[in-house]
Amino acid sequence: MRRKHKTFRLRLILAICIIIIANLTIRSLKSGTVSISIPEGTNSIEIAEILKDNGLINSKTYFLGRLYFSKYRGKLQYGKFKIDKNAFLNTILKTLSQNGEKKATVTVTIPEGFSVEMIEDRLVNAGLCTKAEFEEALKAEYDYGFLASVPKSKDIKYRLQGFLYPDTYEFYSDETAKNIIDTMLKEFEKQVTPLNIPDGKFFEIVTKASMIEREAKLDSERDIIAGVFENRLKQNMRLQIDATVAYVVTNGRYNVNRIYKRDLKTASKYNTYLHSGLPAGPICSPSIKSIKAAHNPAKHNYLYYHTDTTKNDGSHIFSNSYAEHASTIK
Repeated sequence: MRRKHKTFRLRLILAICIIIIANLTIRSLKSGTVSISIPEGTNSIEIAEILKDNGLINSKTYFLGRLYFSKYRGKLQYGKFKIDKNAFLNTILKTLSQNGEKKATVTVTIPEGFSVEMIEDRLVNAGLCTKAEFEEALKAEYDYGFLASVPKSKDIKYRLQGFLYPDTYEFYSDETAKNIIDTMLKEFEKQVTPLNIPDGKFFEIVTKASMIEREAKLDSERDIIAGVFENRLKQNMRLQIDATVAYVVTNGRYNVNRIYKRDLKTASKYNTYLHSGLPAGPICSPSIKSIKAAHNPAKHNYLYYHTDTTKNDGSHIFSNSYAEHASTIK
């Protein structure tokens, strides 16, 4: 019995030696170099697959075993690399542990309260895409549950309005418009998931949050303004939010200092002076603070508010009745 075990061990050792010799010698039959690209965030198993697909290693298992017991474990980098087809595995590991040639990137900041139209302008000006490419990407399909709440309505200007999360992003200079949008949607999902908003309520919540974002200047007033919206909606009062009119008359760019009486008559389902209930859809990309406020509005009896021109600090004066509201306007 011992003899059989000894024979088995010898055969196993011989098989291992053959694999090692194969990995060391077969490479000599090849010539030239191979250019490979290791994306940022790629793990060691994925790197092994890239190397095998490019003919630089014969066994993914052997590569991972050598990596595990080497000084290069946990040190492999991303980027572009040129590797000799005859390179020994240790040379490959050493090469991949050094900084590869990185792709050029562009950093772009999307502020809270930016609309799709403003986001488009910023991305185009940054050279990341053309207007046509961005517009086309907006029409593409994206697999996110919260988008199922968006109604199929011709009155909605952009289906993704409100869902492109405002943040600072770093994109590859040759990134596609679709990937850029997907990154923003993914960040939106990451931010709102902890709030446990039912998928069917997202459109309503984001629409309210977008108005809060454009109306509130102080964080302390976001939930109060949200409460005003709720009170007016319960009483079937028109919301009469200036920001919804500004969205229409500026084509989503908010590049006016004031709204005139004539603007209040502008025909649009976004105009909450003309139409009852919520506007056709969100009017900008709200911050997580505004989304939280829309999800949990303050409980009070306020029905009106206007900017406090005395304090001039962005705060508002809130009132329960129109008479009280009118008396505080100077």
